[in-house]
Amino acid sequence: MSAGDSFRIISVTGARSRVGKTTLCSILLENLKGFGAVKFTRTSVYTSVTDDPAEIMQKDKDTAVMYASGVAKVFWIRSPGGRELRDALGIAIGRMQGLRGVIVEGNSPVDFLNPHLLIFITGKDGQVKPSAVKLPGMADIIVINSDKKTGGTPFSPSLLKDDAEVFCMDLISKKGEIDKFLAHVKKYIDEFR
Repeated sequence: MSAGDSFRIISVTGARSRVGKTTLCSILLENLKGFGAVKFTRTSVYTSVTDDPAEIMQKDKDTAVMYASGVAKVFWIRSPGGRELRDALGIAIGRMQGLRGVIVEGNSPVDFLNPHLLIFITGKDGQVKPSAVKLPGMADIIVINSDKKTGGTPFSPSLLKDDAEVFCMDLISKKGEIDKFLAHVKKYIDEFR
């Protein structure tokens, strides 16, 4: 699924809720001009796709954080998953025409995307919810959200892609290897031109 040959899709996934996905998305959006954003929220019964500012800008919503990062467009998909999520992603990404790319936050969208770059965020403890277990092995980049340099990933190297890069950063204070991470992301995106 893509919006064109030069359009880039970055998936930001995580080990669990509140691991820092939205904060990392906002850092990326502040530094990757011309990108849109899609926030996925799991619901139990319905699917919706919106870019309505009244919904996107609700106080304390992840979509408002993304919008405040200077993003070109923000879409919020709420869905139980499955085919409905695939169709909703097609609508949102299809409406990103003219942009350099999109950052998609959420684990479930990965099942329907072929991202140019997949980022997985974990805490230093390496705890992963069951539905996210496959993601470290698919990730191009592992981000360890920690205020301390861990000296590696909390995962067995045999569970990771051979060429996965690991960065350690404290996403709350925005310290650590953020500049190194951003330089790597920009280089990775440019290699697909």
